[in-house]
Amino acid sequence: MKETLQIGVVGTGGIATDFVNALGGSKRCRVVNVSGVTPELARSFADRWNIPAAAASLDDLLADKSVELVYIGAPHPFHEQLTLAAIAAGKHVLCEKPLALDAAASARVMEAARKKGVFLMEAYMYRCHPLMKELITRLKEGIIGQIRHVRADFAFRVPRDPEGRLFAKSLGGGGILDVGGYVVSFSRLIAGIVEGLPFAEPTKIMANGVIGPTGADEITTALLTFKSGFTAAVTAAVFHDAGTQTVVFGEAGRIVLPDPWIPSSKRQSLETSYIVYRDGHDPETVNIKTDMATYAIEAETVANTLPAIEPIWPAMSWADSLGNMRVLDAWQAALRQG
Repeated sequence: MKETLQIGVVGTGGIATDFVNALGGSKRCRVVNVSGVTPELARSFADRWNIPAAAASLDDLLADKSVELVYIGAPHPFHEQLTLAAIAAGKHVLCEKPLALDAAASARVMEAARKKGVFLMEAYMYRCHPLMKELITRLKEGIIGQIRHVRADFAFRVPRDPEGRLFAKSLGGGGILDVGGYVVSFSRLIAGIVEGLPFAEPTKIMANGVIGPTGADEITTALLTFKSGFTAAVTAAVFHDAGTQTVVFGEAGRIVLPDPWIPSSKRQSLETSYIVYRDGHDPETVNIKTDMATYAIEAETVANTLPAIEPIWPAMSWADSLGNMRVLDAWQAALRQG
């Protein structure tokens, strides 16, 4: 465990802003440098958030000896290149999802981290939130009996912009790469509980949906089947607001999570909840409060893990991240073949 962790941020966009804002609530993790597309953007971002240094380039940030961990908040087509550069510089890495554009690229990044002996985590921040530990515990206790099915949605609507990262194929556009990893990783986590494992892989994947005029998947649903008989229906969208609700169905009831991905639909929220519906019982609403926003909890998870080079479950291990990317690859293939 590291008592303090000094972080360099790559990126000055919305998700980097949310990350830095959240870290204001951490006493252990501190942002000490930032790099952007231009030195001017980095300087402006540093001034806004009282960050001590603004790097003129990525190389300058990686040369900063005070930076122990690099947080990569740039668009995902650049994740592989940026992560490999940080690893080569001997820095620990927390990279926004997806770690790369496909499983093969993700495996290359993991192998580089393994050889260099540095920490690497794909930043599915919801896996670090106490909500997940609470849910896992109650499911293992049999709160809704034998687990049979998950319905997980992460779908929103933004204006179609052919040149924007959500719709341009050259920028990795589409719902599967942007938010599909959330619903797949959750389903694989629950499937793992059924099978007595940290996570499980589907044995069958079917998909349908709409591929928009830019070639990006705008809404798509996949049905995942696992060897235990457990199934999951997962939906991802960038042009259709199908919501963020997730439901775990069991023999004796269901658990409804209104928004497990971003607690209370607010990135800086310190409170979230879920609802348990059980046969013969009144609905039970469970509130979970935290002292820090989700991104700060995620950063402290990294600090708690070091000097180990892989995250602590239920945060996503390298094998978990690689399996997740393989499912996303298969989902995209099934959609385009169907």
